[in-house]
Amino acid sequence: MKKILLGVSLALAGGTALAGDQNFDDRWYMTPSASFVKSDSDKNSRSGLTFGIGFGKFVSERLSFDLELDKMTQDAKSGGETSQKSVGLMGRYHFAEQMGFRPYLGLGLGALRHSDNVSPLTNSVPSATEAMMNLAAGMNKDLTDRVKLRTELRYRLENSDDTVTGQDTFGDIIFNTGLSIAFGESSAQTTKTTLVEQAPIDSDKDGISDAKDRCPQSPAGSNVDSTGCAVVDGDDDNDGVPNSKDACPNSVVGAVVGSDGCEVKVVIELQGVHFDTDKSTLKPESIAILNAAVKTLGEHGTIMVEVAGHTDSTASDEYNQALSQRRAKVVHAYLVDHGVSADRMTWKGYGESSPIATNDTEEGKARNRRTELNVK
Repeated sequence: MKKILLGVSLALAGGTALAGDQNFDDRWYMTPSASFVKSDSDKNSRSGLTFGIGFGKFVSERLSFDLELDKMTQDAKSGGETSQKSVGLMGRYHFAEQMGFRPYLGLGLGALRHSDNVSPLTNSVPSATEAMMNLAAGMNKDLTDRVKLRTELRYRLENSDDTVTGQDTFGDIIFNTGLSIAFGESSAQTTKTTLVEQAPIDSDKDGISDAKDRCPQSPAGSNVDSTGCAVVDGDDDNDGVPNSKDACPNSVVGAVVGSDGCEVKVVIELQGVHFDTDKSTLKPESIAILNAAVKTLGEHGTIMVEVAGHTDSTASDEYNQALSQRRAKVVHAYLVDHGVSADRMTWKGYGESSPIATNDTEEGKARNRRTELNVK
């Protein structure tokens, strides 16, 4: 069976996000940071700057955990200075990116120790270790593949039972900013879709681009018609192949034929129109590919196509057959909704019966979960 690329070239840049595949950056990262601490008005500590460092990683697309340490020296309102150290574990839930920023909410627990000859709360206790809880809201901004800018507003609730009689808790407000620096290369896949436009090619130099040339190997100097075929003798079936070279002189009107004038099977693989495992919903990155297919079919208004859906071998034959039919129907409906006549198209699911790659690897399964246009 011959396969011909018709119209435009369709491609994905990067990778396609697949169900079951890891699609988040799971590298360990380090976050040096600086904070301005606005101390509780009831404490004996003045506001000031603190510096810290954190180590963490994402454990899913939205959830990350960081071990954080910081240290600061504060002026006591009663005179002198006090040193403060803290260690804690912070969990952050990250929302979808908006306008280049990814907001999050955080919750953390840890311990905070004051030590020096002057307490940050009163002059009666020189040192103490206290439990603390952090509530945070902030956002990340990618600067490079490895570096992110983090800004955060945090409320720190501090248990003071061991330091001040009659005062249960203190609350500090903290403004924090830092840089998260990832280690190593990212294993996450990207989902950016790019439509590759190919410059017109005229292989036989006859003045007709290959995209419109029914005879792309015309002899040099041949007098050709608007289809790029040499004007030698008649063409009774109007397929662009002269009668003298036409092995199939009665081709159906509008059929795609080879250089011998006989109909060939044309498959337009919609590279990039993929689906998550067990899903038949179009992904956002598929829209550009389908829009290009709409344009291609519009430029070839006489061809008839079958929308063919395919799956990998993850589930049973019966289930995959039904799933492939749903996927084909979804693509068919999109093309119709965007101007391609329903009279020109049919749709059919082939299940897992026609793989183009092995189903023994995730990469092969990803290729097999596809949709094609079969030109009739």
